Amino acid sequence: MIKRRATRLWKALVIACLLTACTPELAQPLRIGTNIWPGYEPLYLAGELGYFGKDSVRLVEYTSSSEVMRAFRNNAIDAAGLTLDEALQLASLGADLKIVLVMDISSGADVILSRQGVKSIKDLKGKRIGAETNALGAYMLTRALEIAGLSSSEVTVVSLEISEHEHAFKEGMVDAVVTFEPVKSDLLAAGARNIFDSSRIPGEILDVLVIRSGALKQGDVRVRSILRGWFRALEYMSKNQRPAAEIMAKREGVSADRLLSSFGGLRFPSLEENRAMLDNGPSVLRASAERLAAVMAERKLISSIPDINVLFAAQYLKEGAL
Repeated sequence: MIKRRATRLWKALVIACLLTACTPELAQPLRIGTNIWPGYEPLYLAGELGYFGKDSVRLVEYTSSSEVMRAFRNNAIDAAGLTLDEALQLASLGADLKIVLVMDISSGADVILSRQGVKSIKDLKGKRIGAETNALGAYMLTRALEIAGLSSSEVTVVSLEISEHEHAFKEGMVDAVVTFEPVKSDLLAAGARNIFDSSRIPGEILDVLVIRSGALKQGDVRVRSILRGWFRALEYMSKNQRPAAEIMAKREGVSADRLLSSFGGLRFPSLEENRAMLDNGPSVLRASAERLAAVMAERKLISSIPDINVLFAAQYLKEGAL
């Protein structure tokens, strides 16, 4: 009897051990930070449709890309949707990150809007321009001024978060603003003039998904779940355009027609395109990153050029990986 009781007790201890401290702690959901931007909407669509693995992802929305970058630097999130130049900024500041996905390519979605009296970038000389000065806005403005033959000293830059763009423009606090959706459509409807957009600098403005290297070391199950969910969402969007738009538009608080219109200046690269861009050999993305980093360093937007060769993690998209 004593032996049987001892055996039962031993079995109970073994089971308790397996259920608690003796098993590895389950991985926490990967926290992905984004700001409001149509190009990130497939992430939220994938979440709504249940395409992510159970408890593998937690999406965190911020009001601006500047806040997303701060959250990443402060370890409040594990991953982020960022423009390529923002990813380079973080890398130059010492953030240990990897680019695992090209989410979208901007071809007119990012703009510089002005008042009716300002007809071109050259007309901005001596004017006030609103922009997020430590993110995409700074790069867009730098490139626009460069193409127009103006220097940054010939304009006055007003630092504004995206949430402040519309109010500052409509109240006359600035003569132009570097912005994007949904502010872009609102200001154009109010009479703003488009004097420069990302189609003028093809391949330079794109969004990527970056993940902290430490999070990648915890295992790639969550990463593969995110990537599978992303491409399933893109497939759903292509086959069910209207239902997809209605789901995403509801979350953004706009009409489905307006959301579809905002996609006009965006392109979502396919899985095959992503594989080519993230490949370890020469690629368009790698060349763009090198060009971007050089321009940013020259314009003092970054203090040093990060090692481009270690930024890309292509293994998660390889044949058979998903």
